Amino acid sequence: MTRGSIRPGGRTERVRQTVAATVLQFIKNGETEFTMQDVAEHAGIARSTLYARWATREALIVEALTAHNATFRVKPRADWREHLQVIAIAFRDFSARPDEIAINGLVAHLGSGFVNEETLRQWRAIAEEMVGPLDVAKQEGKIRAEVNTLMVITTLFTSIAGLIVIAKDQPSDAYVRQLVDLLIAGCEA
Repeated sequence: MTRGSIRPGGRTERVRQTVAATVLQFIKNGETEFTMQDVAEHAGIARSTLYARWATREALIVEALTAHNATFRVKPRADWREHLQVIAIAFRDFSARPDEIAINGLVAHLGSGFVNEETLRQWRAIAEEMVGPLDVAKQEGKIRAEVNTLMVITTLFTSIAGLIVIAKDQPSDAYVRQLVDLLIAGCEA
């Protein structure tokens, strides 16, 4: 094993987790102008270690958001309708977590900038991972050919996150089912 390679449970992994948690805490606290020095001090990690792994502040933000967003996972379902329902409930629950509310609130408040761009980039990638069952249904003629399946997932995400972050209201299961039913109706062939 080479120096600096990741070993599950090893020192490098513990450093990565500590740094990601520290950067997330800065972001959750609305402190987006933190420095590499701030992260090193708060994480209790030598600056040389920090710079060896993450050359820039932006790299630290990518690491933190990636670690955070990796906790949102949905196992694909064969039935595209069920898949949308499962995604919607899982995303609602994820979006209602205090840390996610803080991150989304900050992103909405900041507008353009690296944190916003990186958050959008990562969630677009997550949405792209979720379209599989919809694409299969589209190929089978169950979803109209002109439907943009990525837009369906993105609409689901933004509708739920917007309600939680802007309206400060966690949608009920019934609300989420109705939202998904609307999307299904708009997709069906």
